[in-house]
Amino acid sequence: MQSTIKIIVVFLFIAFSFGCSTLIKDSKIRNNIFDASSIQENGVEILSGHSATPNKGVLDTFLVTLPEYESVVYISTIGREKILDGMNRVFSWAANDLKTIVSDGFNPDPIAGVPSRNGLLALFKLKNDEYLLLQGIASPIAMSYLVIADDGKLHINLATFGVDAVSGDVPLISYARGTNVYDVFQQAWENAINSEALKDRTAMRHEKEYPEIFKYLGWCSWEQYRRFITSDQMVDAMQKIEKSPLPIRWVLVDNGHQHQYKSGQGPNGEGMNDSRILSFKTNPETFPNGFLPMMNEKSDKIKWTGIWHTMNAHWQGLHPEHEIRELDSHLVKITKKNNDKPFEVMMPKGDSVSSRIFYSALIGSAKKHGFDFIKIDNQNRQLAFYQGMSNPVEIVSQHAQSLESAALELSNGLMNCFCLDLLSLMNTKYSASSRVSVDYLLNNEAKAKSHLLQSYQNTLWMGQAVWPDHDMFHSSDKFCGRMMAVSKAMSGAPIYLSDAPVDFQDNLVMPLCYSDGELLRPLAPAIPLSESVMLSALTTPQAYRVVAPLQHGAAAFVAYNLMHPSPAETVTTAFTVKDYEAAGEFIQPKVVSWKAPDEGLVYYDWYEQKGGKLENEYKFYLIGFADKLVQLSPVKNGWSVIGNPNKYLSANTVKSIEYADNELKIVMVESGELVVYNPSPISCSSSKKIENMGNGLWKLYLPDAQKKCEVVITLKD
Repeated sequence: MQSTIKIIVVFLFIAFSFGCSTLIKDSKIRNNIFDASSIQENGVEILSGHSATPNKGVLDTFLVTLPEYESVVYISTIGREKILDGMNRVFSWAANDLKTIVSDGFNPDPIAGVPSRNGLLALFKLKNDEYLLLQGIASPIAMSYLVIADDGKLHINLATFGVDAVSGDVPLISYARGTNVYDVFQQAWENAINSEALKDRTAMRHEKEYPEIFKYLGWCSWEQYRRFITSDQMVDAMQKIEKSPLPIRWVLVDNGHQHQYKSGQGPNGEGMNDSRILSFKTNPETFPNGFLPMMNEKSDKIKWTGIWHTMNAHWQGLHPEHEIRELDSHLVKITKKNNDKPFEVMMPKGDSVSSRIFYSALIGSAKKHGFDFIKIDNQNRQLAFYQGMSNPVEIVSQHAQSLESAALELSNGLMNCFCLDLLSLMNTKYSASSRVSVDYLLNNEAKAKSHLLQSYQNTLWMGQAVWPDHDMFHSSDKFCGRMMAVSKAMSGAPIYLSDAPVDFQDNLVMPLCYSDGELLRPLAPAIPLSESVMLSALTTPQAYRVVAPLQHGAAAFVAYNLMHPSPAETVTTAFTVKDYEAAGEFIQPKVVSWKAPDEGLVYYDWYEQKGGKLENEYKFYLIGFADKLVQLSPVKNGWSVIGNPNKYLSANTVKSIEYADNELKIVMVESGELVVYNPSPISCSSSKKIENMGNGLWKLYLPDAQKKCEVVITLKD
């Protein structure tokens, strides 16, 4: 009996020891060192039963050991030590090693400034052609971020930026490794949001409902009028938009409408650093009759209107002498400084009840004024307001969840702005789009290049959860009006002009949409091709290339020459059959990687309006600040369908295709011109004219703007 008991005890000891060793083996942390060099799979590091009190806001720091790597892309903001704000300026800093990124003189972006050592993600290209991604995590009680020391060593900080102790199971870092760069981004994101702490706080992009409003062309007041906007200007703009041939279906009034404290600074008597709201009413001087004059301009054409607010109600919250007294018990007074002078702001308290009441009031006020949707700015700067209080990460996480719930209940759409950070992104429970770049700026070549690069690079991680909003633009921009229009088309996100209506360039805008303003949207947002992901595009004379999947197995590609200043020599590049295979990688839910069909592909150069059968590659040149839009379409039964060549995403103009050896049946979403490929001559009874474009391409001239237009094309006898 005793020997039996001994055997059982020994067995239990072995089993327990084996179980413990398994747990220890699963953890990659020893003595506050995270061993990333041993990562061979995808996962998330959880600090089980972690308990710590912040020291200057930081709970704990972990050194990271890395495998050998040949290059890195480090995603962080600007300003060497910055982490708490400025996060609409998030760049992909490409270098051979981490130390270079924090070294003096490293400044690849002329409009940015020095990189912050505090990063959100780090992507390493390893020696064996694999990728390793490390991604911080913002849980409801703490957030982690990466830190590059001066010697180039990498650390992970776990922080609340507050003073209260934290205890519990806390996710520290998400990681993924593999040969497919798109898979590692998706896996790292899924690891994080499926951890117990983050469940039901956000979702994948495809799990969210995309607002009906944002499926149509819009207009925003900001870039043209900025804070000088008045009621009369908005009414005038809406009247001109109504008369314009462009089918703009919604209008957004941006910053400048608020009833705010007058400091005597800036336009309308306020400066951004001292702007505090007094009520949810309009500025009595610039909008004396409220928003009623605007609402009276809504029509069958301008169907929807939106309004801009910040996460704090205004840049610096509410003024202590505000008029919204029913919120008093739900607000906390915070002392800030402006030019070293203290001033007081009122912010929502961090408890769930106060947070929900505040955001219901903010979003509800927009609804009462008659607005259909809301744009919220300044999300990630909110953390700095609560710095040094109980637990700022917990407070801001709660506010983000309250905003999402209020917008879902009281609005028909939420536009997230100034939110390129993990704390904002990991709390997008319902909202389907977010800004992914620095602000667009009219007629500024350097800013445009930086803006384009940011927009596509940040889509790799933000696009997991949201459609990537590339910001408004001027169609009349002398440097890049068409280029901006094309990039917006490739994003699949809201597209909105900001020109004065008299400056609209109809020929650049109409290729974005149908006659009713409905946008042509890709199946997934455009992302950089794999070799462009690691490219320092602003300093290298090499094409930066992106792809977006379209309907019917087609794909849209754009190549950019983003080097600044632009090189004197031309940049030679190409799109290939292999590039086509990356086109479906960002579709959600995940699909099998695309393969070129046995019959091959047809290329169509949108700018040159030419194309033909693709023989391995389509080679071309870029001179100066330039781009090239090319569509690749599959060949089936000898046919290939390009679509309407007057739309940037031509393939999407076709609703359905039936292929047969001698016949092609097509239903177009809206009729117009149609380009198809077949080596043999064709005929079509519904076409007014058929033009031979050469290389097997045929252009059919169909009646304009007929919805669900059926077309039958046959081979000539």
